[in-house]
Amino acid sequence: MCKSSTTTKKKATRTDIYNLLTRHDFEKMDTESLEETRNQYSDAFDGIMAALRAMGCMAFWARSSDEYSDEQALEDSRAVVESLMYLPRIAEALKFNAIDADFELWCRKGLATSYKVEDAA
Repeated sequence: MCKSSTTTKKKATRTDIYNLLTRHDFEKMDTESLEETRNQYSDAFDGIMAALRAMGCMAFWARSSDEYSDEQALEDSRAVVESLMYLPRIAEALKFNAIDADFELWCRKGLATSYKVEDAA
């Protein structure tokens, strides 16, 4: 898996980039900053997803060209694979933040009520 291990003196914990990128402090932000933050996360998610699609198309079509050497294809494949190990979780974290920021904005507008994890049990 694409998880990294972070060790502290107290205990070892396992996490990945998704857990490091997601935020849970939107209620502390003013509305204007929150709207801008939501837009940035959402735009970044869209950009990453577009890049993933482009890499897939590029890898497919480049392999069909007679001028594209096997060595170049292998090098490009390694680069694509390396990025694909991390980009999906980064994109998911960005999308999570965009959705969470939207929810906080809805709460501020009175369109939703606060939801606590303890209430779900």
